[in-house]
Amino acid sequence: MTEPEVRTRRLHPATLLFDVGRRMLSLAFYAVAVLWFASRRQEGWYLLFLVPPLVNALVRYVSFRYTMTADHLVVREGVLVKSVRHVPYARVQNLDTLQGPLHRLLGVVEVRLETAAGKEPEAVFQVISSAQLEELRERIFGARPQADVAAERAPEAAFFRMRTGDVLLFGLLSQRGLVYLGGALVVLREFSDLFAEERLRTGLETLERSSSTVSPLAWVVLAAALLVLLQLATMSWAWLTLHGFRIERVGEDLRTTCGLLTRQSASLPRGRIQVLEVRAGWLARLFGRAQVRVATAGGDSTGSGQVARKWLVPLCPRAELERLLGEVQPEARFADLTWRPLPVRARRRLLVRELLKWLPLAALVAWRFWPLGLVAVPLALALAVLLARLRHARLGFALAPGAVFLREGVLTRRVLCVRLEKVQAIELARSPLDRRARMARLRLDTAGATGDGLRFDLALLDLGEALRLMRAIRSDAARAEFRWN
Repeated sequence: MTEPEVRTRRLHPATLLFDVGRRMLSLAFYAVAVLWFASRRQEGWYLLFLVPPLVNALVRYVSFRYTMTADHLVVREGVLVKSVRHVPYARVQNLDTLQGPLHRLLGVVEVRLETAAGKEPEAVFQVISSAQLEELRERIFGARPQADVAAERAPEAAFFRMRTGDVLLFGLLSQRGLVYLGGALVVLREFSDLFAEERLRTGLETLERSSSTVSPLAWVVLAAALLVLLQLATMSWAWLTLHGFRIERVGEDLRTTCGLLTRQSASLPRGRIQVLEVRAGWLARLFGRAQVRVATAGGDSTGSGQVARKWLVPLCPRAELERLLGEVQPEARFADLTWRPLPVRARRRLLVRELLKWLPLAALVAWRFWPLGLVAVPLALALAVLLARLRHARLGFALAPGAVFLREGVLTRRVLCVRLEKVQAIELARSPLDRRARMARLRLDTAGATGDGLRFDLALLDLGEALRLMRAIRSDAARAEFRWN
């Protein structure tokens, strides 16, 4: 093998800084407790408890190596327990990057490589230089056929850009501010013992005395102000995270970029999409918006704040949805579908489920607030009937050339699209109730199927309809050649 074909690289020296910082943040309470005891007792030896994270970071930096051969990547790490992973370039599903302000200042980036092996990434490069990233990209995407390489060198303009109004609306819909409030309450509870007990008791007594002199209107204004602050915090989070959100096609890859302070990017081969979901909650529908998620054969190891691939499209106008889906997955033509409803007797099964859900709650209310609570029983019956009818009206499936579709949901409506060439297995399941009612449940499994809801799972089908649908999908999937790309 010639010299240019084998290249061994180390992580950037800045890895020590970021790795130590990450470990300290993950052990934030532990680190604060050590520093507090060290300062309170004026004994420096407590600081020795901070040495293990430093040693772990140093060991990882020294032991981590990666080698780029002509057709695969070799990752070596570990001292006592050594591991060597061989990752063929053709099997790489996703290449994601994360670059915060300090990353950009030092000219480095964090990189995650994922294959179809599971949820954990095959390799996490924390951190490498921007030049190393470009070299890694060239190796991975350059291992494709020459036609794809030519397309890779001719980037197309972004076919979707998220408007500022949609970014702020996404923040309101996500209600991230409530998460921040919950986190603040947890921190306050954890560190409450650091405050003097007498001072805390005095503060509570003062609040109790002042509350009697504050008018109800003032409390309402205070609650409204707190709610507004939470919404502003949520919108600020969305603006910092999704600022400049865009999707562009580079050959057959979809590249997503976003972020104001911390820049995120994700590369997703379009042909490796296993399942596509279009979701719209009742608030999103009120504003004429929808969200798009995809599942690939690769895992999803991104954190909750990394939305570059959590949502392929966090929020977009429904008027642009058809054009956008045409770029992402041409088979997802929702406007041309003929939906097949479930049988009428499925509504009775849905009604039983709703009654089992709402009647116990109504009985509890009736017992607790007797006799006025008796009104909860007929209200629960009416609600169960209404929800059963609405769920039955929304449930359905459709079969189109190259794909099968599922729709469901009342308040939050969603449509799933599964490409037939990605179907790995078909399961027809029947519970005792299904056998008695001559009904069945149909499930489709794709490569890398996860439990995040992106799975074709249709219950309460008529048995004959389920068998016909299974045979049709099996026949079409058998004729379609399975392809990773």
